[in-house]
This record gives sequence, structure tokens and C-alpha cells, in this order.
Amino acid sequence: LIADQLSKEYTIREKGKDAHLHAVKPVSLTMRSGERYALVGESGSGKTTLARMLAGIIMPTGGKVLLDGQDVFGDKDRRAVYKKLQIIFQDAESSLNPQMTIYNLIAEPLRNLLHISRAEEKDRVFELMNRMGLSLEYCNRKPRELSGGQQKRVSIARAIGVKPEIVIFDEAFSGLDVIVRKNILELLDELHKELKCTYFMITHDIDVALYIADTIFVMKDGEIVERAQYKGNTDCFTHEYSRLLLMK
Repeated sequence: LIADQLSKEYTIREKGKDAHLHAVKPVSLTMRSGERYALVGESGSGKTTLARMLAGIIMPTGGKVLLDGQDVFGDKDRRAVYKKLQIIFQDAESSLNPQMTIYNLIAEPLRNLLHISRAEEKDRVFELMNRMGLSLEYCNRKPRELSGGQQKRVSIARAIGVKPEIVIFDEAFSGLDVIVRKNILELLDELHKELKCTYFMITHDIDVALYIADTIFVMKDGEIVERAQYKGNTDCFTHEYSRLLLMK
């Protein structure tokens, strides 16, 4: 996955005049197959905007996104993109259709992106639920009947069910208590070893980035100010803003 001079600008009304807000200034980065990355920065730094451009959800003002050499925005039918790339959002409950059962929520991406029989679908949904530690008793429940941690596991099951090459986590762990977050991060660690997919973790919590990622990008005011290769020692961070995040 390559971001080539990717940028996003919004026009806002300020004191009766139009002003330009540079949410993401030109950013270039490359993520290689099977590796784990994180993007760290405070709220308002442009992380989520960048993540959603990479996922093909927000159209960039400038630059392009290439997935296996193909322009993510080059085709209106993005099913080929979403078969390779999945995103997990911060608020699991609001990203899950409240009218659908847990079974259908997990089955939906399989139906839309894979050509499998209903029997294969059922086997795959049950396999995913077991893998996520979700009792099969939850099949006919609605998202509101699950805890926040269980809803997050449903979101992860939806994302990994199609066996994507890349999974983007957009602040996917904020709001979870420490124990639930730890359990899910450990599960993701196991899944990465099993699936060999690329992880891109968007987070304001540098501890999450240090746990899950090998390469960490630091973002401030819409710009990538540092790219660090983390190997267990935070001396790899040299920018003053990165050092500040480590102390928080």
C-alpha cells in the first residue's frame, strides 16, 4: 500500500470568508506486505483523515493511493479493493447495523466479496466466532446486546473474514478498559502470525503502537514528522514531538 503525496484540504467559513484547512499535508509512505505499522498523534493531527483516504473512503484533494500498483480511487466499484483492504472503526457499536444479527453482520462481507455457498458461509461464520471467543449463542443477538469488547470482536471478525492483505485499525481501542484492550491486542498478535497480513494501527496511545507495530509513523498538524523502526528501545524516536508523546 503506497500513499504518494496524499493530501486533504477542506474549505471552511471563517469570519465571513472562505478559509482553507489543511487536514493532511502532502504525505508519502509505503507499507509492505505482512509488516505491522502504526500512526501515532494527538486528536486533530489528521490521523483518521489519512486512514480513511488510504481505505478509499475519503477522496483526497491531491496525490494518490496505490494498492498492489492499482489506484484505489480508479474504479467506482471498489469491491476488489475491499477484498484486499479492510478498516475497523473506533466506535464498534455505531459501525455495526443495529438491525442485523451478529451472524448476518459477520456473514455480510463474505456474501458481498466472496463467491461461497451458504454452507461454506455458515462454517466460516462459526469458525470466526469461535476464533474471536464469541459464543455461538450470540448468533441471533443484536449489537446492543453485546459488551463493547464483544462488539469490537465482531468488527474484527467482519474484517478478517475475507482474509484481506491489509487491515487498518482507526482508533480501534479507545474506550475499552485495560484488560479488554490487552486481550484484544494479544488476539491481534496471534492473528497476524496466522494470517500474515499487514496491520496499520491508527492511535493516539503510543503504548498501543509500541505493542503492536514494528514501524511507527508520528503525525503532527497533518504532517508525518518521524518514521521510527521500533525494536524494543524508544531511543529510535528522535523528534521532540515523539519524545513528548512518550512522556504523556
